[in-house]
Formats: sequence, C-alpha cells, structure tokens
Amino acid sequence: MIRIALLGDSHLENWKRAWNSLGKAYPDVDLVFFATPGKQLECGEPQGDRLVFKNEEVARFVEITSGGRRELVPADYDALCVVGLGWGLRTVTTLYSGWRADSHSGKEGRFQLVSDACFQDAVSDRLKASLAMTLVGRLRQITDKVIWLAPAPAPSEIVLTLNDLPEGIEFAAATTDAAPLRAAYEEACRLAADDLILLEQPRATLASPLLSKREYRRRNWKAPDWMHLNDAYGRMVIREFLSRLEPSLEGHGAGDSSGRLLRFADPLLGALRNTLLEMSIRKSPKS
Repeated sequence: MIRIALLGDSHLENWKRAWNSLGKAYPDVDLVFFATPGKQLECGEPQGDRLVFKNEEVARFVEITSGGRRELVPADYDALCVVGLGWGLRTVTTLYSGWRADSHSGKEGRFQLVSDACFQDAVSDRLKASLAMTLVGRLRQITDKVIWLAPAPAPSEIVLTLNDLPEGIEFAAATTDAAPLRAAYEEACRLAADDLILLEQPRATLASPLLSKREYRRRNWKAPDWMHLNDAYGRMVIREFLSRLEPSLEGHGAGDSSGRLLRFADPLLGALRNTLLEMSIRKSPKS
C-alpha cells in the first residue's frame, strides 16, 4: 500500500470528494487528508519526528478529515503533498491591482509603476511568504520525503459576472497582460519551489491564463463560489498526481512499499506493467 499525506485548506475538499469514488480504482493507494478551513494549519509545528497541531480545535478537525490522526508522522507515508494554503495565481492578480511592471500595457485603475525585475521579485516573495511554504519548511525539519505542492486553482470565470469583483481580478483578467502575468507566476513558482515537485492546474481546466472554466466551479446555491472548483476538477488533479507520483519516489525511502509492485494511474496499464515486470524477473538468469 502506498500512502500519501495531503495537507491543505478548503481547496482539498474537491480532492476528498473525488477520492471517495475514484479511490476504488486505486486499491494500492491510500490518500490521507489533513485539512482545515483557511489558514488554521499554521498551528502545525515540528516536534520530534512529527508535525503536531498545537491548537486543540484544529487537532480535532484534522482528526475528522484524516480518519482519526491528530498528528502527522512523515515516516508513515511515501510522499507528502501540500495543497493551496496561499499558493496560487491570486498572488499575482492582487499584486497587479496596485503595481504594474514596465512591460505591462494595462492602464486601468491606480497603480505604482515598477521595473519588470521588481515585479517578478515581488511575486516570488509573496509565494515564499505563503503558509504553504511555511509548512513545507517545517516538514523539511523532520523529513526528507518527497514533497509535492498543488496550488489553489485559478478563480472560476463566473467571477466576472459578479457586481463586486474581488481585488485585482477584474483588471488582470480583462487586460492584455493576462498572459504575461501567468508567465510571471509560473517563473516565480519555478524560483520559489526549491526541493519541491509542483502539481500545476491541468491546462484543460483553464478558460484563460488567469481563470478556470465555468464547468469546473463548485455549485453553491446561496452565492456564486468563484474560489473553489468541483469534484470533476478533483478527479483530474488526482489522476495527474498519481500518474506522476511513482517516478518521483525512486531513490527515496518509502513507508511500506519497498520491494512491492506499484500500480498507479490507469489500473489496467498498471496491471500490464506489473505483468511484464514479473515475466522479466522469471526470465532473468539467477545469480
């Protein structure tokens, strides 16, 4: 059994809901969710060989989402994945509302003009200051296991139908600077995510460089939810994650998977690969 610990905020909900049905197709994979709303995981602190949640309310919430665990022990898992927690495209769209680089063409709103290098550094600094990176730093104090980072998805394009648009999104999404802003974000991800594997949002779910397709938004009958995506998105991200996971584990200590045949991505392909591997083992000359 391959075990992966996932730490995140409300953006883990679509992962969890998707995994409730999708997990049946991956009998050799166990995803364990350590999740709380908002920034509550900030109370997670390294203690000995584990991450301990110092706030009792948060510990109880984690106990519910993880199936009874109040602490995260990295040694119990083959890999870790941090989801959301302030890492995402809004780091660049909120910056754009008050700051523009020399190369930007958008002139809407009131803003301070800065150099391209300064703007790029600011985006990188915002990502590095996110709670996601804070938790990664704390995990690195107690483990050398593979750590993945999955950003919060881009806001749904339904956000453009709201009367009161969130800070920065209106200017950023409507301008010709959308593509350069996306490029600045991706470059900042590359620079900031040292010793991590990034699991970016699937391109097929994007309506534009800065917005997700309407079909992936989470339904909410009280008010349009433009921040969170739905189970269909969760299934796509999980499949992408699991299809890339096995190669990342090579050369790293695993929880209890050493010496076993692993099956990831499509179970039929995994079974075929395992069959071929078993045949090659039987045919190989004995030492």
